[in-house]
This record gives sequence, C-alpha cells and structure tokens, in this order.
Amino acid sequence: MSRVWALAALAATATAWAAWMTVVGGDDVERRSSAAEGVRVTSAREFWDAYRRAGERRSQGQWQEAIQLYTRTLELRPDHEDSLYYLGNCHVERGERAQAIVAYQRLVEVNPDGSSRGYMQMGLLRASVGPDGWRELDDAERLFRRALEVDSDSGALLGLAEVALLKRRWSEAARMLDEVNADNAMSVAAPYLLAYLSFRRGDRPAAWRLFQTAVARGELKKAPVAWSEEGDVKADPALRWRALARQSVFGEQWIQVRRYLQPPGPSVADMERELSAFGALLDR
Repeated sequence: MSRVWALAALAATATAWAAWMTVVGGDDVERRSSAAEGVRVTSAREFWDAYRRAGERRSQGQWQEAIQLYTRTLELRPDHEDSLYYLGNCHVERGERAQAIVAYQRLVEVNPDGSSRGYMQMGLLRASVGPDGWRELDDAERLFRRALEVDSDSGALLGLAEVALLKRRWSEAARMLDEVNADNAMSVAAPYLLAYLSFRRGDRPAAWRLFQTAVARGELKKAPVAWSEEGDVKADPALRWRALARQSVFGEQWIQVRRYLQPPGPSVADMERELSAFGALLDR
C-alpha cells in the first residue's frame, strides 16, 4: 500500500509541477510576445517619422539630408517602393545617376509588373540629352516600352516619341505625339514637339499654332493646395512644372515656353528661335 501511496504522491507532484511550468511558461511567452509587439510598434514609428522628414527635406531641396533619411527608411523596410523611388529622384537631383539607377533597379525588382515609374525613370536617364547625357537610346526605348506595358498611362508613350525624335524617325514620332496630344489636353510637351516637326518641314503656320498651344497650356489651371508627399509640387507652381518636366526627355526645353505667359507673349520670331535651338540639340 505504501508503494501505491508513494506512486500517487509522485504523480501528484509531477502534475503540480507541470501546471506550474505551464503558468510560468505562458507568462514568459506572453512577455516575449509583448516585447516583440513593442519592437514592431517602435520600428513602425521610426519608419514613418523618417519617411515624413525625408519628404520635407526633399520638398526643400535638401537632397543629401533626404537621401540619408530615405536610406534609413529602407533599412527598416527594404522593399518600400516610395522610398526607393524618391531616393532615386534625390540622387538624380544631385547628378548621381549611377546611384539613382541602383535605386530604380531595386524598385522594379520589388515590383516588376507594377512599378512603371521605375522603368520610366531609368528610361529618362538612359535617354538624357544634357551636357553629360547618356543617350543610350536602345536601352531607353526598351525601358519605355516596358513602362507602357505595365501602365498605359505612365507617360511612356511620350518617352517613346522623344526617343523616336532622337533617332530621327520623324513620322513615328509625329504619330505618337498626335496620340499624346489627343489623350492629354494639358500636355505642353506634345504641341511643342509637334511644332518643331511642323517647323522642320517648313509649315510655319502649323508650327505657330502648335507653339501657341504649348504656351497656353503652361498656365497653372488649379489653385494651390497645402504641402503634399509629392514634395510641395501642388502648392508651388514652379515646383509642379519642374516635376512635370522631369518626366520628359526634353522637359528642360519645352518648359522654357512658360516665360511667354507674361505680356506681350510670344512672337513668331520667338518661336523660330526656340525651335531652331531645339533642332540644334537634336543634331548634337
């Protein structure tokens, strides 16, 4: 009998010990879970704080500070698409095109079938026509076509038309620019570039009409609003137009027509001077 009682006592002790460990262990699991949740909340707060401050620095033209902050957001969330996009843009503003390409390439790796803006930005860099422009036109054309496949409203059709101009494929460029002009009644680039094609073939009346259309479209149509994550482009007309010009290979050229919004407006001589300079750019 004593043996039975001893076994029973041992079993009871084991059961009590197991119950105690369950309580203690459960508390430990709960503590670990609470700690992990606290880390996640802290990380999320740090991410959004850095992201907000990065946007503010970018809107103020403080590119290096913005780069540092976007780099921090990507340490916390390596696949955050907006951070990758804006990081690339900040590098472009600093003339750091190789670093920008790295950011945009990562962007399309994160979302290959959804990030048309990554393909667009790489295409614009490859087709760039500035003093140190790459003019890697085959690569640019391939990237614009990919952007168009991903999103038909990406602006890539304009990019393809601009590449066609650089390749001197005049008829193809005219066809695509006509389509852009019909689809986007706010586009300044399309009538400006169509004006050049008319000017080139000697049709001054058509060139003048299209040039005037480009100038008229340079007027701000919407009232300013408060700062946005796009970097104040809606609040400041100059920043808005600068942002739009960055989405075009020839943005630095056609944005100049906005100066003719001031009286007395453009003259035919102004148009001829502007379009002759553009032709010289193409011939470089």
